[in-house]
Amino acid sequence: MKKDQIIQLTPEEELQTIIDKAKKKHGRVYKTVIADEVIIWRLLKRSEFKEVMNQVVYTQSEVVDEQGNVSMIDVIDEDATYDLRQEAIAKAVIIYPTGIVENMAAVADIISTECMLKSGFGETPITEQC
Repeated sequence: MKKDQIIQLTPEEELQTIIDKAKKKHGRVYKTVIADEVIIWRLLKRSEFKEVMNQVVYTQSEVVDEQGNVSMIDVIDEDATYDLRQEAIAKAVIIYPTGIVENMAAVADIISTECMLKSGFGETPITEQC
């Protein structure tokens, strides 16, 4: 081969290179296809899980006490917190392509759900008496 020749990889070869590098760095990696978009991701680490679960969105809510006084209190917004956590998980674990969470609506939901199951959160363990 001549010095000035450049080796061109096919998109499949480029993707396989990304997968091989990710396996060396992270161990197990997964491929999920959403609307013809290939997404490569890794498992969620326990420390990342703990960090994500500490993320909470609050909203103001009006309360009235026994004397009829109105005050505002912070209340956890369950829906916004859930969405925030899904997005944080997806951003933490997606290896390829970058920026997909912001550009494709369903990615955070699908990848975070798959990731939680594969990472052992929410999966029923197999326990046997010994």
